[in-house]
Amino acid sequence: MHNGVYRTRRQNVLSSGGERALGNLLGATRAAALTVVADGATTNELAARLHISPAAASHHTRVLREAGLIVSTRDRNHVLHTLTAAGAELLGAGRRT
Repeated sequence: MHNGVYRTRRQNVLSSGGERALGNLLGATRAAALTVVADGATTNELAARLHISPAAASHHTRVLREAGLIVSTRDRNHVLHTLTAAGAELLGAGRRT
């Protein structure tokens, strides 16, 4: 269930006008996830930074991966998510707007 606390924390990640437009395109949580993954993040790190469950973070990364915006690399018990060229371009376009 979503509440104002989660919404506010996601909006802190998406603060500029272009990033808000990106949020309108992808959804606030998925756009925030893309922004966090720009620095490289594991599923647990992503969940912690966005204040969502690891299962929700996994779902969002799966959607972003299937869209070709991120790549996920497993290392034992951790999965590291990074941007693809398309993800970096989309994120960069959102920051320039």
